[in-house]
Amino acid sequence: MTKSFCFLSKKGGVGKTTFSLNCAHALAFSKFRTLLVDMDGQANLTRHLLKGAAGMEGVPGEPAKAPLPGSAVPAGFPDISQVLLRRCAPHEAILTTGYENLDLLAGSTSLDDLPILDARLIREPARFKLILQELAPDYDFILVDCPPIVNWLTRMVLFAVEGVIVPIQAEPYALQGLQDLIPMLDKMSATAQLYKIVINMYRANTQLHQNILKEIAEEFPGRIARQTVRQTIQLAEAAREGLSIFEYAPASIGALDLYALCWELFELSPDKVKLNVQARAEKAAPEAVTAPLAEENPV
Repeated sequence: MTKSFCFLSKKGGVGKTTFSLNCAHALAFSKFRTLLVDMDGQANLTRHLLKGAAGMEGVPGEPAKAPLPGSAVPAGFPDISQVLLRRCAPHEAILTTGYENLDLLAGSTSLDDLPILDARLIREPARFKLILQELAPDYDFILVDCPPIVNWLTRMVLFAVEGVIVPIQAEPYALQGLQDLIPMLDKMSATAQLYKIVINMYRANTQLHQNILKEIAEEFPGRIARQTVRQTIQLAEAAREGLSIFEYAPASIGALDLYALCWELFELSPDKVKLNVQARAEKAAPEAVTAPLAEENPV
């Protein structure tokens, strides 16, 4: 059964998109079929994965096409705005990223303007849910990167996914932001509920971070992920290079923390990964057996 989560924060710069990207990589590297959906109007997630997407380089020998205004993908490639406007079927908009088991439903810088083109969008919060339901059979996990604000797009995502992961920094205004966001999520009983609060860019050797973490734990007991992600420059360097932390610095504390966090958040274990790999191999085995037979007996 497909599991779906969104990454949400009312404050920018807390590592929301970095979490989305690296969690998806960790799941894909563990052989789970994973779909990333970019619902943030900044489309940073899409731009990060753009180079690896199949066909994005354009025609060999010719310069790659630049994205058109209002889009994060070159002309001719679909994005989430076209799917929401029902100009493109969900399956037709899926882009392969160049990474095995990891696909992308690209974002659009014109997402905020969509209600001008279709006023019914705001009155139809289930439209995004129907899109995910159509795509779900092809994936083990669907991860959605939300905008850093609670608006109609965010509410549409909350109506479609199962759980909400909230990344924050252990900074003075973090608790205030949670006090604004978490009660709202708790009241929305018909939508996704808070799954875990994740502490990012954590420095355990500072009294400030220790105290803020303690305050958050007291305010929201049992709702914080045990694994924190320590502050490291390598996460920013990896993003600059267009790579996941697992490719850029696989032995770094950022990679170790994020992989451990993913196993906690998504309830993974060596046995689950092993069973998943075996199931994928068994599913692919009949195709490998029948293919040579077809060649030996041409029509």
